Amino acid sequence: MTTRQKRKVQITKARQKQIMEAAHSVFSSKGFGESTVADIAEEAGIGVGTIYNYYKDKQDVLISLIAHNLISVNLVKIIGNAPARNSEELIQSLLEERLAFGLDNVAKILFLFFEIQRDPKLRQQYSTQVISPLLTMVEKYIVDQSTKGNFRKVDARIISRTLAATIIGNMILYRLEGRTSPFKKSRIKETAEELRKLFINGLEVKR
Repeated sequence: MTTRQKRKVQITKARQKQIMEAAHSVFSSKGFGESTVADIAEEAGIGVGTIYNYYKDKQDVLISLIAHNLISVNLVKIIGNAPARNSEELIQSLLEERLAFGLDNVAKILFLFFEIQRDPKLRQQYSTQVISPLLTMVEKYIVDQSTKGNFRKVDARIISRTLAATIIGNMILYRLEGRTSPFKKSRIKETAEELRKLFINGLEVKR
């Protein structure tokens, strides 16, 4: 990649971040339904046309905002290196990363979940572009481990969704319980260990 190309990539990332921050501010104050692309542009201090250089419409902005707030660089690395790691290490790392990321961003994530549930088209787009790719990667790993004889034969679709639901459920409880919640940022490693043991003991073939 040339210096000019690198510069273009950096500018694109910076602009998208600027739009994402403005969109979150607008959606939070006005609600997704009442917000417009013009509102986002005004909040970002850019022209409406600039937003359309990166996104098709405000639905596309919201989907990108959710993806940005759900998929971290560390998550991509963990899943990408899955074949090279044993099951306990992988699930421990995955749980720690998701819990840390989720507890740090719980208010924003739950707000975005709420907004997307109000629009069937958005739900479908979210499922196709964000959720399905992640679940498919986890499912593939589970199937691979079952094929190798490390995991018992299970429905990978159910297990992957149960893992995701556990993390999301913990975020919700953390938000609802506040200070009394056992899902604290200071206990992420221990919490991940408890959940890992629960999943591994249920998945591994007993020898």
